[in-house]
Amino acid sequence: MNDLSTELAEQQLFWKTLFEEKKLAPQLALLATAHFDGVTYDDMPQYGQVHVSVQSASNLGDNFMSDTFTVLPSNLLLRQAAYESHTHHHEMHMYLHFFNLLREMHVEQPITLDVPDIYYVHIEEMVRDKTDGSGTCILLEDLSSQGYCMSDKFGGADYRHCHMALTSLAHYHALTLNAVRRWQDPSTGELSNLPPSAKFLTLEKTVYELSAVQIAKDFSNRMIEFAQDVKRPDLAEWLQKLMDERLSEVVLVDTVQSCGPLACILHGDFWNNNMLFKYADDVQQGGSKSAANIPVSLKLIDFQLSRIGHPITDILYFMYASAKPEVRQRHMQGLLRHYFDTLTADLRLVGVALHYYTWQDFLNDYKKRSLMGLIFGGLIMSMGLAKAVVSTMQHLDEEEHLKEPNSKGLVNEAETREEEFSGKSASFEETMKNMMTSHKLSDNPILTDRLLKLITEVYSLHNTS
Repeated sequence: MNDLSTELAEQQLFWKTLFEEKKLAPQLALLATAHFDGVTYDDMPQYGQVHVSVQSASNLGDNFMSDTFTVLPSNLLLRQAAYESHTHHHEMHMYLHFFNLLREMHVEQPITLDVPDIYYVHIEEMVRDKTDGSGTCILLEDLSSQGYCMSDKFGGADYRHCHMALTSLAHYHALTLNAVRRWQDPSTGELSNLPPSAKFLTLEKTVYELSAVQIAKDFSNRMIEFAQDVKRPDLAEWLQKLMDERLSEVVLVDTVQSCGPLACILHGDFWNNNMLFKYADDVQQGGSKSAANIPVSLKLIDFQLSRIGHPITDILYFMYASAKPEVRQRHMQGLLRHYFDTLTADLRLVGVALHYYTWQDFLNDYKKRSLMGLIFGGLIMSMGLAKAVVSTMQHLDEEEHLKEPNSKGLVNEAETREEEFSGKSASFEETMKNMMTSHKLSDNPILTDRLLKLITEVYSLHNTS
């Protein structure tokens, strides 16, 4: 074991001891809101005096994320939806098992995996009249102390941010594509050689796989209404025709076979809210102020929707939800080419050949999957830019707390989570629908501008000879 592995193991042991001896997980949200000075423990002699303070880096209505902690949302509706759909269970498997497998598999390769180290995880089951799941948490390395922070999701990602995000994504996809190749049975094409710790990738369905069709139908209706509101009946008619006649092209639930030679494990929720950037420090060294906005590295977080898929899915999700429209207009082809060249260079390093898959094939897949990118990228963009979503969820949460206890989604101590979980999260779909219908898309001028440009861009891609 090298020095870095030893240091990580010591960190993991410390946090495991602290959390389990002090039953810290259920207290995190309370520490952030009511005990700003933190708490001190003097009864852990192996570590000396331990002081724990928790600060929120986001609103407690969403996924509460401090410098190192991610816990389930304080919003009851969101928390129950996350629990029922197993999103945090899935993410914990990614951090605890999948990334370790990737690192072990590529220990001799110079390809970076831009994912933070995991220190501790805890799942608190939702047990009727006893626990509400608020103690579920994921403890990551402290990225803020290393200079990492979120970019501006309202302004949109400029060229430099897009270039860095796609570089990191290409590295991640190359590593996971190589893993898929190794785990694939050459005679059947199935992932029949998965290690036991990675079998969750095929046994567990993500929220996307369970609810994508209904979510796409609901949001497409919103976009059709939006196109009518902005006096673009041609776009409204085109969107309606897509959903009526080409739904199978709009919503793709991939398998290894449907992805062809680029089958990999997606990030699944790849937009600027789920990546942390570190910036050039030239400003502190007397350089220009413009250097403060130059990203030099990033870390990827939030792998709750990771699944088998085609790399274009992640690319378009990010470019359509996060990139400035003018960046796509001026640089889309160049950024796609940069991603493709980085991916293929990485694959050569690990000995993976794409055989007859070419740059033109990649562009064809980009066009084919742009319809799905439009729906889900547009959805994420609208939720990220619309403040009405937050206020609506707060209102719905208040109503939920006034209701009589509902056993749906909770478990008795004698019941297992697997027995209770039906395989489809109805409350997640209902929560998403409530969030989507909380506002008119055309009410927000920034969203109106960006969404109209996105719809027009994809429309032109499919209607220009």
